[in-house]
Formats: sequence, C-alpha cells, structure tokens
Amino acid sequence: MNIIYLFSQNLKLDSIVKFADLSEQEDIHIFLTTHKLFDYEIEFIKSIYHHIEFLTFSDLLDDFELEMCDHEAYSKKQKNVFEYWEDVKQIKNEKIIEKIKKMYPSYRGYVLSDDLGIFETSWIHNGFIRLYGEYYYTKSSDTKGHELKKKLKQNKKMYRFYRRIIAAISERKKGNNISDDVYVSEYNGRKIIFIGRMSRIEYRMDLKFECSLDEKQKICKGIFYDKKEAEYISTLHESGKCCIPDKKKYDVKYIQDGYLPANYSNYYLRFKPKNVRYYAWDTLGEKLFINHQLPVGILPYRKKLYLLKPKFSNKINKVLIATSGSGDWTALKNRSDDDILLQTFIEVAKYFPTIEFVYRCHPTWIHPEHVGVNSISRASEYVDKCSLNNFKISSNIPVETLDNFILSLSRSTLEDDMKDCDVVFGEHSVSMIDAGFRGIPFCAVNVTKRRSLFQSMVDLGFPECYGVDTIIGFLNNYTNIIFQKKYMEAVKKYNLMTDESDK
Repeated sequence: MNIIYLFSQNLKLDSIVKFADLSEQEDIHIFLTTHKLFDYEIEFIKSIYHHIEFLTFSDLLDDFELEMCDHEAYSKKQKNVFEYWEDVKQIKNEKIIEKIKKMYPSYRGYVLSDDLGIFETSWIHNGFIRLYGEYYYTKSSDTKGHELKKKLKQNKKMYRFYRRIIAAISERKKGNNISDDVYVSEYNGRKIIFIGRMSRIEYRMDLKFECSLDEKQKICKGIFYDKKEAEYISTLHESGKCCIPDKKKYDVKYIQDGYLPANYSNYYLRFKPKNVRYYAWDTLGEKLFINHQLPVGILPYRKKLYLLKPKFSNKINKVLIATSGSGDWTALKNRSDDDILLQTFIEVAKYFPTIEFVYRCHPTWIHPEHVGVNSISRASEYVDKCSLNNFKISSNIPVETLDNFILSLSRSTLEDDMKDCDVVFGEHSVSMIDAGFRGIPFCAVNVTKRRSLFQSMVDLGFPECYGVDTIIGFLNNYTNIIFQKKYMEAVKKYNLMTDESDK
C-alpha cells in the first residue's frame, strides 16, 4: 500500500514519529511537502520509516501548469485579493492531487498540516485523513472559531461572504487608525501626500518629504483634497494603509517599491480601487503593468539612479546571496525554491573553501502566510549541520514580530551585508540592483527549472546561473577580462534604459 503524508515545514518533524504505527513495514511511504526537506531531515525520517519516497509540490507541476493556476484563479472574478489568493492555493492543490492520483492509483493519505500552501479541504475531499502533530505556529487557540472557519471553507460561497465582511470592516476602520506617519511634499503646484512607511521608496524619489501631523489628522477625520490640489501616494507594499475614498475626484497612485518581474503571472495588481494608477521607476518596471493592461506611468519625481562601473576584485573573498520569498499570491513560486537555493550554495561553498558565503534570508519569511515562522531558524539549523567555516546566515536580518509585522523594511541592514562584498547573487531580488548602485557585480540564479523572474535584466546582458556548475563557472570567470567587458555592456544598457524612460 502507498501511504502518503502531506505536511509543511510548520510541522515539527519530531511529530512524524507518532504516525509510524499507521503503516506496515512493507508499505511504501511517500512524504509530500510544500518545502524541500534538507539532508538531515531526510536522514531523520529514514531512521523511522522504510521504503521511502520524497516529493515536493514543485516536482509535480511545470511552469505552464503553475501559470494556469494563477490564470484560472483570476478567471473566477473574485471580489478582493484575499479570495484570489485562496483560489490560487486551492487550484494548485487540486492540480497536484490529480497528479498524485495518477502516480499512486491506490493510496491511503494523511494531511498533517493545513498551512503554508496546503489547502486542506481539497485533500480531505479526496480521501485524505486529517491528523495533528506539534506545530511551530497555530492560527488560533479558539476551537470554536477554528471549527467555524473550517465549515466556512467547506462552503466556498459562505467563506467568500465571510471574507468580504471582514475586509469591509477593516476598510472602514483603517481610515480612523493610521498607525504610520503621513508625509508631505510639493510638486508642480500640488501637494504630494505619502501614506505609510517610506523605507523602500524614499531613496527613489527626488522630493524632500516632511512628516505632517496635520495631514494625518485630516485623513483620520475624512478630510481629503481633490486632484487639483493634491496627489496621494503609497507603495505597493504599503497600499493597504492608503484609505483615500475610491472616487474620481481624488488622485491616488501606488508606487513600485521592488523589482517587478515582467513575466509574472500574478494578478494581484488588478485588485485595486478604480481611481488608483501605478507609478513605475522606469520602462523595465512598467512592463509588468502593461502586460496586465493596468494604468501606469513613470514616477515623475523619481531620482534617476545609475549602476556604477563595476568594481571587480582581483580575488573573490566574500559572496552575498540575497533571497526573495514565496507565498500563495502566485502559484509560480514554491516554498521549496529557497530551500533548493540554500542547498545549491552550500555545495558551491564546499568547492570554494577560501570564499566567505553569506546567505541573507528575507526578513518577511517568518510570516505564517509566507515561508513559515520557523523558516529562518530552520535555514540556520541546516547551515549549522553542514559545519562549513565559510558559510553563514546573515546576522543583519531585521527582527520581525507577528504583532507588528512590517513589509517595508529599512535598507540599512542590507548595506551592512554588502560591506566588503565582491558579488551578490539572488533569484529576482531588488537587492542585486541595489548592489549595482554601489558598483558591486551581481548575478541572477534560477534553480527552479521554471521561467527566470529576472529575465528583464538578463535580456540586458546580465549573467544568470542555473545550478552548482554554472555558479562555479561564474566565480571562476569573475576575473576574466572578456567576461568583465560583457558585464560592463549590460551596465551601459541598463543606464541607457534609465534615461530612455524620460521619453
């Protein structure tokens, strides 16, 4: 008999022991996860079970199938982005269930987690049994509330109605409860009023903003300027705090505040008030909005930032790996992606024992809807198990708490990690471009076997690696004059693009 255990990294792995008596010794045990199990975790499972197979969600769906999850979810015409994300997750799970049933026509299945990419209801409907272990994070100790939510999930219409009510209540409250500061500046005779944290965007704007208690109080009282007098702005990550009414007489913009892959199939940008338009940094940033038929323009008061002439060291001493993250906002990204990236660079570090490797986990990993509250600790534990003197987890990661979770983080800690750095790697992190502003060479890494989410930069000529061998090749070629000239050509193209964005 095939016995399938489905769980996320939120399950404490020791819990696996308690389920060992559910099978016979001759059964085949399939461990299906949303994350990628590390070597020491696999060894632990092997010490308990025999006849084992390991699968991740990312093993079962290819790039096209993942894109179709996003497309099919959006085709359902949800009322808000939360419903869209929930549909993305459900559709992705149901496609994986179809694959599992073809691979294992006869099975007995157990769901051990209902989080981090797992849509429990779909698995239960396909004969899986819910079992409980110990977890790093539980959503609520209120069992009545848990049961209500479970019943609502089983009735999709009721669940959507419930989510809309919660969203509406939150919408009414947030105008009277702006926790962050409000900033004001002036451009072309109009006030520019920024709502939220400016950490991710201030360095991109060629305006001087001042904190304004007066403007904050006006917003809290429901007093707003019409479009002739003011433009209200926020960033994509802070837009949830922008409480300007959705009326034509108000001018509202959401600003790009990170690298935006032009080939992203995520439709979340379409869930916005009707009076909102987008601002991008440049023509590269515009591409995603244009591909999704969204109103966009170049930020008129942007500060034009150019990549500096790269400083190629005579010898590589320090490498920084700047990670991104994953969640249910798009099926294209899997929670196993960063695990595979970490494993890849561990192998590279073994090949270059004299180079220091610093792996920077994205601070937002620890959100229970992103990679998992234990995700950074788990990565650190894996690095410790590998016992490499030249590989470490960054100690400059901002400490996040779930009570005061922040998406717009200070860039100062990244700058600390970049000190004395010779090259920065990443999947599609804006940190790579930030490194280029300091003259540090950067390189994209795509170990997913799916589309490159840094393709717009790769098209300009910037390098991209696909695994251990190509990363080793990049590091070996780093001091090569021909390689450096080719890289410099990419820098020139990027800077020309920055100027062309004015046309």
